[in-house]
Amino acid sequence: MLRLPHMRLCRIFCAALTLLAAESAPAAPAEPSRRPNAAQLEAIRRWLCPHGGAPVRGVPGRCDRGLDRSPWDNGLPAPQREAMAACPAGTRPVLARGHRDIIRCLPD
Repeated sequence: MLRLPHMRLCRIFCAALTLLAAESAPAAPAEPSRRPNAAQLEAIRRWLCPHGGAPVRGVPGRCDRGLDRSPWDNGLPAPQREAMAACPAGTRPVLARGHRDIIRCLPD
């Protein structure tokens, strides 16, 4: 029973010494920021994704599509789901394989 108060005092004393040692230790000099600036980030993006876009976080080697790209069907007329227009000159209408309602224009 006599050891119990002494053990508590020892723990309190050790904790106090730890706090004092932490406060009295000289502060380490602050390191300069390692974060790249805007120009360096742009150079890194161009190196990682030479075709545009930006690296995808968590997926090495992947780049998302850049916002500057237009969709592949930009400028094409809207699809006609109901009725098909006549085939252009030099092509003939052919029923697509495995379909009853899809006609494709193939060269003559």
